[in-house]
Amino acid sequence: MTPISIQLQEHHGLNRRRERIRCGVPIARSQVHQTEELTLTSMEQGPGQGERKETAVPCDVTVTGRWPDGSLRWVLLEFLLDLDARQSLALQLKHQQGPALQAETPSWPDNLQLDDNQPSWRFNAPNNDQRARCSLVLESEDGTQYRGALDTSWALAGKGLISRRFHTSGYFLDPRGDGEKKAVAHFHCRLDLLDNGQTLAAEICLHNPRRARHSGGLWDLGDEGSLRFRSLALHVDRESAERPHQVWLKPTPLAEIRTSADTISLLQESSGFDNWHSRNHIGADGVSRPRFRGFRVNIGNQPPEGGDQASPILGFTRADTTLQASLERFWQNFPSKLGADSDGLVIELFPGDAADCHELQGGERKTRTAYLHWGNDTQALDWTQQPLRPVLEPAHVETCQVFPHFQADARPGALEGLIRRGLDPDTGFLAKRKIIDEYGWRNFGDLFADHETLYQEPGEPPLISHYNNQYDAIQGFARQFALNGDQRWHELMDDLACHVTDIDIYHTREDRFEYNNGLFWHTDHYLDAHTATHRTFSQHNHTSSTPGQTGGGPAAEHCYTSGLLYHYYLTGNDRSRDAVLELAEWMVTIHEGQGGLLEQLLALKKHDVPKLKDLLKGKTPLKHRYPFTRGTGNYLNALLDAWLLTGESRWLARCESVIQGTIHPDDNLDQRDLLDVETGWSYLILLASLVKYLNLKRQFDRTDGPYQFALSAFRHYAQWMRTHERPFLEDPEPLEFANDTWVAQDIRKAMLMYQAGGLFPDQRTDFLAQGKHWLDQVTDTLADSPEAHFTRVLVILMQNHGPHQQPMPMPCRQEEPNEQEIATLSTPIMTWSHLLARMTRRLISGIVGFRPAREKAWLNARLDRS
Repeated sequence: MTPISIQLQEHHGLNRRRERIRCGVPIARSQVHQTEELTLTSMEQGPGQGERKETAVPCDVTVTGRWPDGSLRWVLLEFLLDLDARQSLALQLKHQQGPALQAETPSWPDNLQLDDNQPSWRFNAPNNDQRARCSLVLESEDGTQYRGALDTSWALAGKGLISRRFHTSGYFLDPRGDGEKKAVAHFHCRLDLLDNGQTLAAEICLHNPRRARHSGGLWDLGDEGSLRFRSLALHVDRESAERPHQVWLKPTPLAEIRTSADTISLLQESSGFDNWHSRNHIGADGVSRPRFRGFRVNIGNQPPEGGDQASPILGFTRADTTLQASLERFWQNFPSKLGADSDGLVIELFPGDAADCHELQGGERKTRTAYLHWGNDTQALDWTQQPLRPVLEPAHVETCQVFPHFQADARPGALEGLIRRGLDPDTGFLAKRKIIDEYGWRNFGDLFADHETLYQEPGEPPLISHYNNQYDAIQGFARQFALNGDQRWHELMDDLACHVTDIDIYHTREDRFEYNNGLFWHTDHYLDAHTATHRTFSQHNHTSSTPGQTGGGPAAEHCYTSGLLYHYYLTGNDRSRDAVLELAEWMVTIHEGQGGLLEQLLALKKHDVPKLKDLLKGKTPLKHRYPFTRGTGNYLNALLDAWLLTGESRWLARCESVIQGTIHPDDNLDQRDLLDVETGWSYLILLASLVKYLNLKRQFDRTDGPYQFALSAFRHYAQWMRTHERPFLEDPEPLEFANDTWVAQDIRKAMLMYQAGGLFPDQRTDFLAQGKHWLDQVTDTLADSPEAHFTRVLVILMQNHGPHQQPMPMPCRQEEPNEQEIATLSTPIMTWSHLLARMTRRLISGIVGFRPAREKAWLNARLDRS
C-alpha cells in the first residue's frame, strides 16, 4: 500500500494543544486486513541540522467498513495533536510489511468514577487530590428537578491509546405525585476520557420519545406530545473547602476576564447577526424568543458587557489547580450558557434564564458536547470551538473507489463552476444562514430553502422555509470535500448531519408504523413554516402547495441515507451510522408492513382492488408490487447503504427482491406514463438507484442472475429515454411551477445516459453523445439563470455530479447473461392467478398476524387516539 498522506492546516489563529483528531480514511481493496498493520507517522526535526526523523504518532484505528474479501475499506483514526496557529502538518498512514513503528503507550490514571444509579460522575485531577462531581440536571417549567435514573448501567465502550469511552442511557422521572414515577424524557450520555485523563468530553443527548399528536397531519409547536422544560445543565461542583478561588473567562470579542467575584456567567441569547430576532425563532405563541442581540457577560453586581458571537472557555482556579470548561458550537446553538460561582462551574445546554421555557417536540432530540480539562494551560480547550478537519489527497480517494464516478484530476467544467457557487461569500450556503438566521439549537446546520421565496412579492420578508436533507445535500457536501479539500464543504456536511440525526428524524415508537423513526421532508412548498419548525405542514397554512393535501408526515419520497453513510465514514460519528440503519428499517416497514389484519385489508383496497377492476375490464395491468417512483428508488438506496454499512446479506437480498418487484426488461413503457411530468418524472431517481446497485455488484464481482436481470431492465429503459425524453421546460404547460428547478432536474437524464454509455459498450457513442447534449443544455441555461444559486438547484447538481467525468464503471469479472434465468425471475404482466395468489397471501398474513392489541393500536394511531 502506498503511504496515505493526511494534511492538517490551522486556519483560525489558534494554538492547538493535544487536540483530538478523528479522521476517516478509505483503503483500496485487498491492501490491508488488520488494523495492527497500520502505523501513523509524522516527520520531526532531528538532533542534527537539517535532519528529519520519522516518529510514530499514537493512534487508535477502528474499522468502519470492509470489502467483501474482508480487507479494510474504511478506517477511523483517532489521535492527539499539537499545532501552532497558521501552521500546517503532514502525516502518513503506512502499511508496515516488517516490524511497525511503535508509539509509546500512555499510562491512564483512575480519575473517573461513575455513579451506578444516576447520570453523574466524579472527574478528578490526575495529578493531585482535586475533585469535581458532575451531575446532569433537568428542571421542569416550575423549577422542579426531575430525577435521573439509568436504564442501562455505565459501560466501557472503547479502550485505546487515545481515549477511554463510557456510555449510559436512562430517563428523567417526575418526582411529584404518588405511585410509579412518570418518565418525562430520555437521555443518553457518552464520556470520552482523553489526554491521559486530563480532558473529558461529555456528549449529552436529551430525547423526547413520545409521539406528537399532529392532529390532521399538522406538526406545530404547542403539540400535546411536546416536552416543555426550564433548563438542562451539567453541574460541575468542586469537592474542596479551600478558598479563595479565581475565575477566568475567554469570550470573543471581549478580552480575557479574571475575577474572584461570587458569580460570573456568559449567556448567548441569539446569533448576534443582523437578523437575530428572525421569525425563525418563534415559539408556539408565534412570538420570537430572543430578547437581545448576541451574548452578555454578568460578573457579580457589575453592569453586563456584551457582544455578538462568543466561543467561551471558562476556568475555575483553586489551590493552584484549574478546572476548565467549554461547550462546542456555543453561539451557533443558542441559547447557551457557561457560569461559575464559589462552588464550581455550570454548563447550561438549555439555560434556565432564557426568554422562555424550551420545547422539545415529540420524537425530537438534541445532542451537545461539553468539555472539561484539569490544567493551567489557558489554551488547552481552544480547539474545541474550531476543530481541525484533516484532508486526504483526492487521488488516493479515487484509487479506493469509495465514491462513485470520482475523478481526482478532472478539469473543472461548467457544472463544477455552478456547484462552486455554493461557497460564494454572498449567495452561498453559509451566507444564506444569515437571511432567516438559520441558527439556534433547533435550526443550526439546516439549509435555508431560498428557492421557496421565488413567487413572493418584491420587498416581502422571505418565507421561513427549511430544506432538511432533501436530495441528499449531505452526500453532495461530502463528495465536494473529498474532491477539493475545501473545509467549508466539510463544515456544511457536519453541521447538516448533526441537525438531521437529531431534529429531522422522528425518534419515536409510539406513532403509526409508517411514521416511527422516519425522516421529515422539507417544509411546505412556497409557504411559511410558521410554528411547524422543520416538520412539513403547519396549522397556520389553510391549504398546501400540493392540491388536495393539507397534512402528512415522514414519507419514503424524501428519505436520503447516503450522505449520512459518508458522514459516518469521514468523521466516525456513530449517530449518523445509527441513522442509516434506523432509516433503512423504517423504509422496510413502510413498504412491507407489519402484517396486521387491518393493515392487510387496507393494502388490498389500495393496491389489489384497482388491479382486479382492470382485469374485469379486460385490461392487462402490470403486476409490479412497488410503485415506479422516487419512493421505491429511495428504498433501494437505503437497502444498499445498509448493506455497505453492515455487510449483512439480508439487505442485498431485500434490494434484489424489490428490483424484481418493480421493473422488468419486457415492461410496456407506454403503461408507465413516464412523460407525464408531474406524476412520472421521479422514475429518474429510481433508475439512479438501480445503476448504483449495478455498479456496486460489479465492484464486488457479483454479476449473477439478479445483476443480469437488473442490467437488462436498465438497458430497456435507457434506450427508451434516449429516444423519447426531452428537457422538462421544452413543454412547460403541464408543470404547476415551471421554474429552473426543472432545468436542474434534467441533469438526472444526462447522467443516466453517461452511465448507460459505460455499461453498454455497443451503444456507448450514442449514449455519451446524448448525455453531453443534455448536460450542456443544463449548464448553458443555468449559467445565465437568476435561480442558479438557489439551494434546491445546487443540491440537485451536487447529488448527480460525477458520471460525466468518469462514465466507465469499475472493471469486473463479467458473466454471460443467462436469458432463461432472466426470463423466469418474473413476468411483468398481471394475471388472474397471480392476483388471486397475492390477495390470498395478504389475507393469510393478516389472519396469522392478528393480535387484538396490535389492531387497536393500528387503528388508534390513525384516529389520533391515545
